[in-house]
Amino acid sequence: MLNNTSDLLSIKLNNFVHRIDSKSLIVELAIQHRCTLKRIRRSKNWSLIGTEKDLIQISLYFRENNSRWIAETIDKALPKPTTDLSLLLKSNPGMTVNELVAASGCSLVEARSAIDSAEQFI
Repeated sequence: MLNNTSDLLSIKLNNFVHRIDSKSLIVELAIQHRCTLKRIRRSKNWSLIGTEKDLIQISLYFRENNSRWIAETIDKALPKPTTDLSLLLKSNPGMTVNELVAASGCSLVEARSAIDSAEQFI
């Protein structure tokens, strides 16, 4: 599989067995997407393990096939991509706060701070 196990991400799926129709179907889907689905000890919770790329693919599949809670759980656990706000503002100096938030996915506070520093108010 992978030589470097630090590339693997583990996502906890709370109350997994009670929220799905067919556990075996989800296990097969995980295998098809090169992920592993394991029960956490003797609890109702399970763990989905895979690389970031594979987890994104399986998340897209779940989103399309009415298992949105699994897709949302995966999306919350994945690392957020970072965008250099100063580069965005240099390419479009007239960008508003809302446009910057939409383009980068940053928070309002981060966008305001980036605009202020780009306009040299800080």
